[in-house]
Amino acid sequence: MKPKISVVTVTYNAAAAIEKTLRSVASQTYDKLEYLIIDGGSKDGTLAIVDRWRDHIDYLASEPDKGLYDAMNKGSFAATGDFVIMLNSDDVFVDEHVVEDVAAFIEAHPEADVIFGDTEEIWDYGTVRLSPDTAFGDNHKMRISPQATFARTALMQAYPFDLQYRYAADFAQFSAMQRAGNVFLRFDRLIARVEKRGGVTHDNHLASATEIYDILARQGYDVAHEKRRILRHIRWVESFKRLLPRWFTNPLLRLVAKYYKPL
Repeated sequence: MKPKISVVTVTYNAAAAIEKTLRSVASQTYDKLEYLIIDGGSKDGTLAIVDRWRDHIDYLASEPDKGLYDAMNKGSFAATGDFVIMLNSDDVFVDEHVVEDVAAFIEAHPEADVIFGDTEEIWDYGTVRLSPDTAFGDNHKMRISPQATFARTALMQAYPFDLQYRYAADFAQFSAMQRAGNVFLRFDRLIARVEKRGGVTHDNHLASATEIYDILARQGYDVAHEKRRILRHIRWVESFKRLLPRWFTNPLLRLVAKYYKPL
């Protein structure tokens, strides 16, 4: 049987960005797709825009929540598909055949618990394509993008986002899945285009990195030296971007991003 795929979009006051995400999901050619919108009680007209796409939405909830990851948990537990993906407002599938192609890959690889593909990240200084060959690197850090990752819904419910983390709960979640022996498979395809010019993690990069190293330390890894080095580097980059003019920093960062994942 063809797998049912659930797509969850979490929103809060996203009127300026939500419609392109709605259009992207609505354009998918796959017929066993379930679309869920979890709204945090928007006051800016988000729900009026969502209402225009109501025929393409299978589940809509709008109520106050405890933040991004709480809303994502609500989406995971409301989902009825075999696999689920979190596609944030302002992010899009790269074309209308993404979900159909992923479903075919799932059928061909029934052993897969988590399937990940490539992501285009759009930064202030240009677009960077991430093509991870493994879900986690030798340094135990996550290399995949949640917006390009499909996980079994039962796994998402068994490993919910830990609300003690404000910025890195997705890393804690996928890391727990991987450490438990679940099968991560790469699908060699571009999945999503992700907006990185704003958002909780982008705007709190130092705090996000700190949480990731705290999680690794709790898992027993000796990362104290690396944590000091990387956090110092992030502070330097943030100061660099803040103090120097954009006409200088953006071309330089674009050059760096050809070889390194952007900071």
